[in-house]
Amino acid sequence: MRFPVRLRVAVVALAAIVVACSSDSSVAPSTNQTTTLSQVLSEMTLPAVSGVASTLSSAPVTSAATPVPSTCSYSASSQSFSCPTVTMGGLTITQSYTLLDASGKPQSQFDPNTTAAVRTTMSGAGTLTLTGFNTGGSLTIDQQQDMTLSGLLIGTHVLNGTMTMHMSGAMSTGTTTTPVNSTMTMTTTNLVLPTAHTGATAWPTSGTITEDMTTALDAGFLAAPIHMTMTFNGTSKIAVVITIGTSTQRCTMDLANPGLACA
Repeated sequence: MRFPVRLRVAVVALAAIVVACSSDSSVAPSTNQTTTLSQVLSEMTLPAVSGVASTLSSAPVTSAATPVPSTCSYSASSQSFSCPTVTMGGLTITQSYTLLDASGKPQSQFDPNTTAAVRTTMSGAGTLTLTGFNTGGSLTIDQQQDMTLSGLLIGTHVLNGTMTMHMSGAMSTGTTTTPVNSTMTMTTTNLVLPTAHTGATAWPTSGTITEDMTTALDAGFLAAPIHMTMTFNGTSKIAVVITIGTSTQRCTMDLANPGLACA
């Protein structure tokens, strides 16, 4: 199936931001009784979802390391930890996290017996250069992300949060260049992460990730908005519903072997 250029641009930018702070680890929590802060931060990056990029676009995905707790400094005034700024693939990325107890009160250090949730914030800005077979151009990106992983004390880890992003520039496919001036929001809702890891890749057991994008064309008119919903079920095969304007298509994506099949 051939997707409109605007949809492929949306997914390229989405994937770049989703994995801008990703590691290559699984999304599954450790089977150890004691969960470390590093494990929690790694869970929150959702690298398994980065398969979306290679499914809908040939553009490369930029990847940076998960924050290393020992390199992040606690601030009593903000009651959060600030991590070193990194630059990857043209994007300057700033990250911080806040530790919360069962009542939602910030903590100054991680304790597996009392830390109930971790909230991370990330901002990214810069220019992402698109290179690859028959693909080129660049996108200037400015985005903010706020995610919270809860349930650390009860064993069921649930991820919620939002990301907002503005991107502008151009994307070329072959001899065709398409201007881009888009605003996108991504919402993660009650994404339940797997509770065990057996050596094979594990997948979120339920929950959704949705994306909404609006694009301004050359004359300032708005093109048809795009809405995409990915619904997880514990397997690598997830339901994807894509709506462009008033047209809706239902698809299935296999994150283990990225491919999109649409009815």
